[in-house]
Amino acid sequence: MNLFLMLLILAVLLIIMVFSLIQLYNIAFRGFAPFISTKFNAILAILKELNLSGQETVYELGAGKAGFLRAIEQKFKNEKLIGIEYAWWPYCLARMQIMLSGSKIKLIRNDIFKVNLKEADIIYCFLSPKMMDLLEKKFRKECRPGTLIISYHFRMKGEEPEKVIKENKNSIYFYRI
Repeated sequence: MNLFLMLLILAVLLIIMVFSLIQLYNIAFRGFAPFISTKFNAILAILKELNLSGQETVYELGAGKAGFLRAIEQKFKNEKLIGIEYAWWPYCLARMQIMLSGSKIKLIRNDIFKVNLKEADIIYCFLSPKMMDLLEKKFRKECRPGTLIISYHFRMKGEEPEKVIKENKNSIYFYRI
């Protein structure tokens, strides 16, 4: 193996290691959720509860691979679908899937606290308890009355859910702000 190829492999490994350490730091010290996708059965359970016209603006915070948005797009044909993802690896995966499928999902790589949610009709989250506590304040400040917040697995401590459904051992919380 020549020297150039070895240096290239080393550089790629170093870049992956740096990005992985940043992600670990964000999870351990900033309260970010790890990259775990929502189970497909949970998405199906949520879809059964929704009756959308297709005109709603739907956000997925911590979108990962944007599985919730892709399911909404497929079932309800919504065109205003916005995924917010901060971590580079899930963002790249989602970006590739969106491009290859011809999806109209708008994926934004940004901190969810720097994105204004005033246009949202529905917001979906599968984040950590700490993030849900912080988001609760953001929802109250930015969301219009009537905005539906759906949280998989973790509830908001200061809000009473409008509805709770069970999917296997997990709960899905529906809030109306």
